[in-house]
Parts: sequence; C-alpha cells; structure tokens
Amino acid sequence: MPSSVEKKQRNVLRFLLRKGRNTAYGKLYGFSSLSSYESYSNTVPLCTYDDLNPYIEQMKSGESHILWPGIIQNYAVSAGTSGNGKHIPLSESRLRSDQRFMRKVIFSYVRQNPNFLHFFLGSHVSLPGNIDRLDPGSNIRLGEISAYLAKLSPGWLSIFQVRSPHTMILEPWIEKFDRTLEKAVESDVRKIIAIPSWALRFFHKALEITGKDHIRQIWPNLRLLICGGEALDTYRPHFDRLLSGLKMDYIENYGASESYFAYSDDLKRKDLRLVVDNGVFYEWIPHPKRDPAELKKQTPIPTWMVEKKTPYALVVSSNSGLWRYMINDIVEFTDTKQPRIKVIGRVSEVFDRFGEAVESHEAQKALEKAADDCRASFSVFTMGGRIDPVLGAPRHYWFIQWVDKPRNMECFSKKLDEHLASINRHYHNRRKSLGIHPPHILDLSREAMYQWRQKHQDLHAQTKTPRIIEGEKELEDMIRLCSATKKEA
Repeated sequence: MPSSVEKKQRNVLRFLLRKGRNTAYGKLYGFSSLSSYESYSNTVPLCTYDDLNPYIEQMKSGESHILWPGIIQNYAVSAGTSGNGKHIPLSESRLRSDQRFMRKVIFSYVRQNPNFLHFFLGSHVSLPGNIDRLDPGSNIRLGEISAYLAKLSPGWLSIFQVRSPHTMILEPWIEKFDRTLEKAVESDVRKIIAIPSWALRFFHKALEITGKDHIRQIWPNLRLLICGGEALDTYRPHFDRLLSGLKMDYIENYGASESYFAYSDDLKRKDLRLVVDNGVFYEWIPHPKRDPAELKKQTPIPTWMVEKKTPYALVVSSNSGLWRYMINDIVEFTDTKQPRIKVIGRVSEVFDRFGEAVESHEAQKALEKAADDCRASFSVFTMGGRIDPVLGAPRHYWFIQWVDKPRNMECFSKKLDEHLASINRHYHNRRKSLGIHPPHILDLSREAMYQWRQKHQDLHAQTKTPRIIEGEKELEDMIRLCSATKKEA
C-alpha cells in the first residue's frame, strides 16, 4: 500500500498530466497515454529554462494551450543569482496554489500561537516587488511573485498594512523601501514580511533615522518576521542581537519564481516541511552534477524514494506549465516520512577560474568548520578569485560579514584553507602545487555590501547577494569597498 506521501504525489501528477494533455507540450510527449510516474519519467525529458523558453515566448505572444491550458498573461521574473531574464508562466491554477500555501503558513502559525489576535491590534510591514507590462499597451505582465501575491491579497488586509501593497507594487524599489520605512517608524509594527537581507537593512535604517539603540525602542510589540528567498539561518545571529528583548518568532518559506515548496511549520526547528499536495510534483537528482548537460543524464527519483543526508537537485512539474524542470537548488532531507528539507546550496554556483571547481555549498561548509574551530560566527559571505597583483599568482578572496570575529585571523585563514582542501580535491591539488596561493580574508560590512549591490545588481524585493563573484570587475569593486571600510574603521 503506498505511503501518504506517494499517494498525494501520484495524485498531483495525474492532475497535471490530465490538465496538460491537450497542450502543445502534452501532445508532443503523449501525456494522454502516460498513466503513471514510471511512464512519465521514461517519456518526458528533464529540461532547463532554455529548453522551455521557445514555448514561453509563444505564450507571451498570445498563443494558447502551449505549456498549460488557455492564454497566460502573467509571468514571474526570476530574481535568483543563477540566470537572467527568466519569465515563469503564472497560471490561475498556480496563483491559487500560492494562496493556499500562504494560508497553510498562517494556519500553522496560529496553531502554535493562540494569541494571534495580538497582530490585528497593530500594523504590518511588507516589501513586495513590482509588476510591469512587457511593453506599453501589452497585456503581458512581468513581476516578482511577491508582487502578484500582494495584488491578490484581500482588500481588508490593507487596513493593517503600514502602506497599501497595491500601491507599493507600482513603485521603484528604493522609493518603496524609503517610504515604507518612514511610515513604519511612526507605527506600532507587529509583523514584517521581507527577504532576510532587506529586513536586516530595514532594521538598521530604522535605528539610523530614529537615533534609537534598540529595535524594541521603536517597535516594542514586534513579534513575527516572515522571510523567504534567502536562508534565514544565515541572518539569525544578526536578528537575535538587533531584536534582543523582543519575543520574536521566525517563519521561513522556501520558494522560487517557479512555486512555493516548503515552510516552517515548527517554530522550534530550522528545517522546513515540504508541501506535497499543492500543484507541484517533485523529483530529486542525487549527488547532482554541476554541468547542465551532465545533470540531464542523471536519473531522478520521486519523493517517496529519497534518503536522508543525500544532496539532491530539485526537479519540478507544476501547474504553472513546467514539466520536469530543473531548479538550481541543492536540498537535503532531514525526514522522509513526513518530508522535511533544508536547502544547502546551488547546483551551478561554482568558482572554477583556476581549475578548482569550488561549489558554493562546499565553500559554506569549509567556512562553517573554520568558524567553529576559531569560536567565531558569521552571517553573509561571498567569494571570488583573481591573479593577486602583488604575488602575480591566483588566490581566493573571501568577504565575510562577522557576528563574532575570530581573534586570530591568520589562524582562521589557515583553517579555512585546510577545510576547503579536505572537502574539494581539485582545490587540494592546486594548493599543494601552489597553483593557488592561501586565501585572503576581508571584512564585509553592511554598507560595503549594499554599495556593491547598488552598482552590480538590479535592486528589488528578491535581490540576493551571490555566494560566488564571477566577474573580475565585480570582484575588484568588492575588494575596493571592503578595503575602504577597513581603513575608515
């Protein structure tokens, strides 16, 4: 007898295949004759955005029944660090799924916090993205998924918002941020929804413009922070310090432009509950290759076959018209019976300028081990590499935002070097042969990070700091900003 997870996931797949059978894509791969997961996985190929882009362009030109039934006019703009200009179809079915997901999040919190009426006595802050038309006069709309959800929110919720979400989705990002902050510091804010990096900046700017020393002096009744888009755990040490004296709850959502996948259903845990009955069918590629061509050759498995502590690349089929679409995240399961996950890295975030092929999750693991050894802690980091102008040889540059800085930076640098060499054999071989020189560590201040993002990224609600800096100009700017901060200090 199939498990509950298997039953729910097979039901989702049957629904998707039934809806997609009369689309151009469904006819191409014979969805009408696919009656099981096994036949689906043997017939329909794994795909990337580039594979689906020709179909999406047809849809944006007004053609119907291409990837999903009907004409689709709304598209989510991917805001991750792994690609540019991705427009993900947003069907009505998908938008309803997103609303159901958010209700699950709220109901889960209400069950854990019976005093939820506390929130309706004060104000809420959200920082949604924007929605724009593809072209003047076009019926095609492009925007961040947070903006679409804000647009669909019930009108009565605006009563509790510091500013109307329906107004904010039309404003440029910096203007929206500043206006919302200006009004928020005069309000009794009790809940904030934003990606962690923007929430962190929101708190620091609030202290700056009010002259207060603690957030509790500005918002004594603040109780809930809802985050997504970045790993909340990365920022928790900063939040714990900034929000000391407040009885804070944190909820993390794991989602993307492609859909919402998991959320915090237990305030005492850091892993997330995978939602298996909401319009998304999942597959998982164990020990994923970083090259997309090689990744496509690997064999995925369904959710009811996964194992704990194995790195998986995520593949989704969804009610937004995505079919065996490879998401760029690497995930591990902490529980398989009632699936619970944690995101540990990105498939294609790899630094390979000097043949070292260091993946972002390897960099994270080495950094965590070195910090533990030196009794230090950090939040945000990014790294890159170039030919050191003094040494005339390759070396890595690490930019780290510290919570507790190591007392002996030379020792920390040595530990980081050793741990990365033990994790990545390519790095080990190049360090041993002095093909790469020891790493150089620079402090990453909040201001340096923000200035770099202003210059090199299109700032919006979901903008994230990349783990890997690829471009040399981008790397040089980060070195310059961090070095300038160091001199000022």
